[in-house]
Amino acid sequence: MDIITYGKVVKLSNEIKEAREDNGTLDARLDKIALGTITTVNVKKDLPPQGIPEAIYAVLTDESNQNLPTLYMYGEEYTRLTGSDVSYKSNGILTVNGVEVKVYEHPEFHSADILADGIEKKVFTAEERIKLEHIEVEANHYTHPDTHSADMISDGETHVSMTWGERKRLNVIDPWESISDLVDYTDVVTYFAFDMQGRVIRQVVTDNYTEQLVREPVLTLPASPEGYAQDDSFLVISIGEIYRYDGLDFVQLPTLVDVIYQYDEGRLVAKSITKVGTTPVQTNFQYIYDSYGNRIAVKKY
Repeated sequence: MDIITYGKVVKLSNEIKEAREDNGTLDARLDKIALGTITTVNVKKDLPPQGIPEAIYAVLTDESNQNLPTLYMYGEEYTRLTGSDVSYKSNGILTVNGVEVKVYEHPEFHSADILADGIEKKVFTAEERIKLEHIEVEANHYTHPDTHSADMISDGETHVSMTWGERKRLNVIDPWESISDLVDYTDVVTYFAFDMQGRVIRQVVTDNYTEQLVREPVLTLPASPEGYAQDDSFLVISIGEIYRYDGLDFVQLPTLVDVIYQYDEGRLVAKSITKVGTTPVQTNFQYIYDSYGNRIAVKKY
């Protein structure tokens, strides 16, 4: 008998043994299986003295065969099945010396108690069936309402909800749009000047598309290029202009928007936006706060 065939026989024998031990109903059915059914014993001495002719017996631990599982057929005595005399046909049938022997026949009906859960499909108990019968049709069906209160919404990773207080504050935030929309340019460079507290006091936008390192803002245009390297740029705060040293002289970069911020006791109180074109257009904003420091109004003029 080849190893694969032998393995199949032993596996089938073990399954029959387990089924007999676990379920009396199945055991009763197996006892009615035709002549030739495998009978499993633990050791060789447990073989019945008088076996059934041509029946197959499996010894799980055979001391005469290196304690390996071994198959025997009973004639006038027990004969070990070896070589090519035994082959596995299919559907629980062995061919022994040219004779087909039915090893196992699955009953047409049996109790669901012998079923076990599989990976994809599961059995369920009588209690679970009763519970299922009492669940209404489409009990898990859900239709989201067309409208509902915003109180049901919670913040996500990229989108967040807003409170009434936040909306009130949003209504008085600067009414001007982003710089690129304000000047009708999609590619602009913005330079910032900061005070000693790190607040933005000036913001200048140019259409120079070259990314540059901008030195510390200066109050007036330097008298000489000493200390400057070629392409160094800087913001002259007093006049709101951007300059770049081209290696020979300071060259002014075109300014599109100039924004000046004013603070009082740490709060932004005014801002002026000058849009530079053929005729400069300036828009001023004044911010009004209540006694708690909340911005309550924005005045545009």
